[in-house]
Amino acid sequence: MPQPTPDRDDQARLFREVVLVLGGVFAVQKTDDETIRRVAAGLERVYRRARQNQRSTTSSQALAPHPAIAGLLRITEAEGDEP
Repeated sequence: MPQPTPDRDDQARLFREVVLVLGGVFAVQKTDDETIRRVAAGLERVYRRARQNQRSTTSSQALAPHPAIAGLLRITEAEGDEP
């Protein structure tokens, strides 16, 4: 069995932290099961796509992220530019 690369290990750790944070938010907010299932399914697709290093090029409609999510994305993009 091949050993995971450090980048993939870091990716898995980061993904796990994100999932735990969302789980905490869902628990505190008493989020309904259907919403949790939809978010989990979306996260699973993203995780598998990232692990396979593939990009999805098929999108039937362009969606804009929630402003709070867009803010988080800007932070990660800005930190990626730092030396």
